[in-house]
Amino acid sequence: MGHLYRYPRASNPQLELMDGLPNFHYVVSMDGLPSLQLERGINAPAPTLAADGVRVAAILLSSNENKLGSVENPWHDTIAPDEGFARYFGDNKTPDVDPGTSLGNRTLLRQFELHTSPELAKRRLAAPILLFRSSKKGYKEFAGLALITGARRVTQYAEKNGGFFTNYLFDLAVLSLTEEDESVAMMWIRDRRDKSIASIHANAMAPKSWLDWVKYGSSEIERLRRRVARYHILSKKAQVAPVDSDKRKVLEKIYSFYDARKHRFEALASLACESMVKETGTAYHRGWLTRGTGDGGLDFVGRIDIGDGLSRTKLVVLGQAKCERIDSATGGVHIARTVARLRRGWVGAYVTTSFFSEAVQREVYEDQYPVLLLNGAGLADQVTKLQLASGYSTVDTLLEHVDSTYEEQVSARKPEEVLWA
Repeated sequence: MGHLYRYPRASNPQLELMDGLPNFHYVVSMDGLPSLQLERGINAPAPTLAADGVRVAAILLSSNENKLGSVENPWHDTIAPDEGFARYFGDNKTPDVDPGTSLGNRTLLRQFELHTSPELAKRRLAAPILLFRSSKKGYKEFAGLALITGARRVTQYAEKNGGFFTNYLFDLAVLSLTEEDESVAMMWIRDRRDKSIASIHANAMAPKSWLDWVKYGSSEIERLRRRVARYHILSKKAQVAPVDSDKRKVLEKIYSFYDARKHRFEALASLACESMVKETGTAYHRGWLTRGTGDGGLDFVGRIDIGDGLSRTKLVVLGQAKCERIDSATGGVHIARTVARLRRGWVGAYVTTSFFSEAVQREVYEDQYPVLLLNGAGLADQVTKLQLASGYSTVDTLLEHVDSTYEEQVSARKPEEVLWA
């Protein structure tokens, strides 16, 4: 987990190291079998025709941040191994085509049936999902072992691909590898590729979390999900994005757009907060914006819905929006104002174009403030996703549209009124 591997275009499985890093092709090489690849987003070896059924040894999913918004990748995957989840877009890119017919989507949809099956025999056949991500060409980071927990059709947009098209979005649970010292044994995948080994024995080298899932099924996924018990303290670099990166350019456009009209940044912050919460699978209802004077730490109102029917409960979200200089840390006093406005059971949200200092982050975690923090880099991510999903050709066009709706969103209502909708 978290290890970086060298992935050269010309494979050489005989070399253990390349440029001082483990050679991916060496690590996954298996005598007499074609090498595992990461040439596409969705990769799988040929099915194994075992005596007890056809099985796919493993599926390797690769996500490349460098191709975000490009013809090759007109969407934005989310891989969060420390939080135990990932969301991965399928491989259809063509309008007016059934997304279930593309090779990668077909492969994942078949596995979705096995991963959610109540039958033990089918779960034994199910292919482990190995996640990889990269931010630099020729390098891959192993980001976890996963199960597919959801699959739904979504509409996406890519101007270079001909406009709107339908694709699949897959939800995945990243499993714990604590018992295996955060690693996956390639012998497990080798055994699954051996047609002479029945599935019950081919999984003998599987991680404990995988074996528990095979035995007990979907009801145990939450117990088996990966959780990292540590402070999520992010550096300044991680929160504002490197200079000259695409993410930094988006952030600079946002700041430039709102620099002379900072109070109107609330509209974008409210939309970004909604996108951030919904990304986790939680229901969110966007409320309204407050008037731009004397709000005392309150810029927008929203609502998080948990459960359904009689078991449903609603939480008020009080949001603070600050269009601040990208390289200057946001002040802890502003977060304190937001916290001071919260009532029991309410949640705060703080959205900034800047970043949170280590001291502010530690205070939030140690005092267990119920506040959602969205820094500059995270804001740029959400804005890029919103732009791609909405079909706007540029970030500037999206910002202009959001700003045009500012006046109609402003209201003088009390925050608790969001519970009545």
